[in-house]
Amino acid sequence: MEGTGRAIPLIVYLDREGFKVTPEGLQFLNSIKTKIAVIAVAGKYRTGKSYMLNKIILNINSQGFGVGPTINPCTKGLWIWSQPIEFRTQNGEDATLLVIDSEGLGAFDEDANHDTRIFILTVLLSSFFIYNSVGSIDENALNNLSLIVNLTKNLQVRSSDSELDVDEVSSYFPSFLWVLRDFALQLVDQKGNAITAKEYLENSLQPQKGISDSIESKNRVRKLLKHFFRDRDCFALVRPSEDERVLQELDRAPDSDLRPEFVRDKSNLRKLIYRRAKIKTFNGRDLTGELLAGLAISYVDAINKGAVPTIEGAWQAVCNSESQKNIDLASHEYDNLMRTQISNQLLTPEQLKSLHKNCKKNAIKFFKEKALGDNTDHFEHLLKKKLLERFGFFNAQNEKKVLEKCDDICADLMQEMQDKLKRGEFGDFQVFKREIEKKINDIKKTGPQGNAVEWKLKEVSSALLAEGAEYISRSAMLEQENATRKISHQLEFVKSSLEAKKEEFSKEREYLKNRIQELESENYRLKAAYAAYEMKIEELKNEKERLENNFKKKYETLKDDQKELNSELRARYEETQKLYNDLQQKHSVEANGLQKELALMRQEINWKSQEISDLKKKRDEMDSLFKEMRAQLRLAREENEANENELKKLKSSQSAKSLEGNEASNDIIRERNFLRSQVESLKSQIDDSKNIQEALVKALQAKSFEKPKEAEKIMSYSVDEMEDRCQMLEEKLEKLSNVKKMIDNASALQCKLCGETFGRKVFNAHISLCSRRANQSRDSGQFNIVVVESVIKDSADQKSYTEFIITVTYRGQSWTVNKRFKMLENLHMSLQREFSDMQLPDTGNLFVQQQSSSLFSSKKPIPTEEKKRACQQYLMELAAIPSIKNSRTFNDFLCVNQQFDEEVPARRK
Repeated sequence: MEGTGRAIPLIVYLDREGFKVTPEGLQFLNSIKTKIAVIAVAGKYRTGKSYMLNKIILNINSQGFGVGPTINPCTKGLWIWSQPIEFRTQNGEDATLLVIDSEGLGAFDEDANHDTRIFILTVLLSSFFIYNSVGSIDENALNNLSLIVNLTKNLQVRSSDSELDVDEVSSYFPSFLWVLRDFALQLVDQKGNAITAKEYLENSLQPQKGISDSIESKNRVRKLLKHFFRDRDCFALVRPSEDERVLQELDRAPDSDLRPEFVRDKSNLRKLIYRRAKIKTFNGRDLTGELLAGLAISYVDAINKGAVPTIEGAWQAVCNSESQKNIDLASHEYDNLMRTQISNQLLTPEQLKSLHKNCKKNAIKFFKEKALGDNTDHFEHLLKKKLLERFGFFNAQNEKKVLEKCDDICADLMQEMQDKLKRGEFGDFQVFKREIEKKINDIKKTGPQGNAVEWKLKEVSSALLAEGAEYISRSAMLEQENATRKISHQLEFVKSSLEAKKEEFSKEREYLKNRIQELESENYRLKAAYAAYEMKIEELKNEKERLENNFKKKYETLKDDQKELNSELRARYEETQKLYNDLQQKHSVEANGLQKELALMRQEINWKSQEISDLKKKRDEMDSLFKEMRAQLRLAREENEANENELKKLKSSQSAKSLEGNEASNDIIRERNFLRSQVESLKSQIDDSKNIQEALVKALQAKSFEKPKEAEKIMSYSVDEMEDRCQMLEEKLEKLSNVKKMIDNASALQCKLCGETFGRKVFNAHISLCSRRANQSRDSGQFNIVVVESVIKDSADQKSYTEFIITVTYRGQSWTVNKRFKMLENLHMSLQREFSDMQLPDTGNLFVQQQSSSLFSSKKPIPTEEKKRACQQYLMELAAIPSIKNSRTFNDFLCVNQQFDEEVPARRK
């Protein structure tokens, strides 16, 4: 959870001022508008609270809450983490998690009253309270929590309460988790059964028997813990490490230096805290950061005044503060709605009142939705009063706009009517009066409304009528004088215009007479041209009839020629069809005979194959018998060598005994004589066995040599005979293949000029067409390339390759070249390099197939005939490209230089 957060002071204690909520803390809380959950940690100082906050709750490696290895406390007052944590509660609600660290209890520089106030603030501001202690829950640990007894004296629900109601105050208290640090006991009950940490806590909170004051005091602590914190739990953590150096630098120690069980429990504790954390509520209302800030201020003010903090009083103060804020917000909402609805409009008083009513209703609704607490009537009354003041402001603004608009309309009306008077549009005063009355009525209907508007319109109407009456009477006198002068001027103008019209009419009559004469002469000329065109059209019609008659005669002649040609072709076709049927019948008879002969040959081949396999089996049996005889001979030789070694040992022992014979007694002499007789006896036995072995070896050798030689003779004779038969079968198979080729050629013929195969029906027509093309190619200097045949051969290293027999015709000469497929592939790659900027003919999968054809290739190899046609098409397409045709590479491949002594065509440099 690394981030930019840091620990900031929330509530500090100043010697002269007491407790104070810091501005930085207030700013942070007021910035949180969402629901919050608050985790707070308390406990005795120097027990590792800050470590639990940093490493377990926040899970950060950077500097967090203050941690130190000395006995001095690091945290004073209440501190809060400045980075909100977004999380989801166990109920599935989204909330913001706040983490608070409190000052350690029991510090040497503070008293019990200070600790009680820190404890109260921590409990009241949190929704999940964690109490951190070291060791087990014993009497000493409960004694450290004795300050909980002081809560009954320093805290009240309401100011009217004489004493704290423990059952009632528990509803305002958070969930409680007791974390036991460096826990070394086994979690078992008195019977030795395993129990959970929560069960261990419940057992520890059971009242102790006895009536002494100390027992009563500790039982009181147990009772108050159970009553204050109805939702409680416990978690035990083992000691992090046995190494004191690691413990002193625990905040910087990696997990690898800690005990594995501590690392595991640390992770489980963090999961438990986040699972149990719940939203902070008050009287059923979910709190936000702003509301929590208000509660903190109320609690701190009550403590600083020396009074007992009251929970309801603090809440009421928060509600009052929020209600005052909500009045401002609702008033602002009213202003926004009014301005939006009014905009630049001019409203009547009734419209403005209706708009005020609706906006007031929405503002009050907004206030009630935001209001806290039950006593909101007073603040609602204040809101209505403020809204009435705002309505007066908007009403004054609207009247001002209405008067300004009315002044503009009246000024426009006066200007318009004055302009019309000056233009003389009104000669009668009654017409002028009716026009003004109409304009005034239109303004009353469409313009702004109000008493001030009515008075303004009456004033403008009176001024216009007076001005109009004076202007119209003066204009009438001037018009009468102007009319008299105008009539005299008009009479003089009419006289002069009549004289001018007479002269203009005589000139126009003379012009029209001349124009009629010109049009009559033009009409005579057009009639003569029309007659000439009619004669030309008649001549063209006669020519058309003559051409149509000639065309019909030629068409009939060509039609008769076509019929004769068709009958001749039909006769030739029938003759060819009859010849083909005879050949087909003959071919079927010969094919049947050849198929029978082929079946007999295959049967004979099967018999010979069976005979060869039997001979191989006999040869294998002879080889195994020979190996057994050789093994017996080897064993006999080894036994003979062993006997000779034994004889040598006996001779050496006899010579040693003869050297000691002079010093031996008579018994030894007798023993030596006995041994000598034994030696002689052994010698004779060895000689006998040696002779027997030699005789046996000779007999075995003679027997082993005779039988293999005889078998080899029989086998060699059988093999020679089989080879003769196989050779004869191969000759028959070759004849059979030749016969099949004859059969194939009988049904299809190959053209030597282009290499293509055609049926006999169309071969005659093709040969004439192909001959004309060859002559045209020879006359135009083009290549004619035909791949006549493709042959599969074996190289010196027993590798197969395909060789093409290519016939080339060029400039009246023909020759044949033999080229391997590899040479054709090399030509393709050379041309690609030489003409890299040119698009070469498409080779399809010709060369790619050749490269990828292997035993494991999934592609089928190209048939030989298809490969031959593809190569011929590729060479012809290359020859059709002028730059490639004249290149040295292409001419060398086709051996052009060897056929011509004169200069070859220009080559590409």
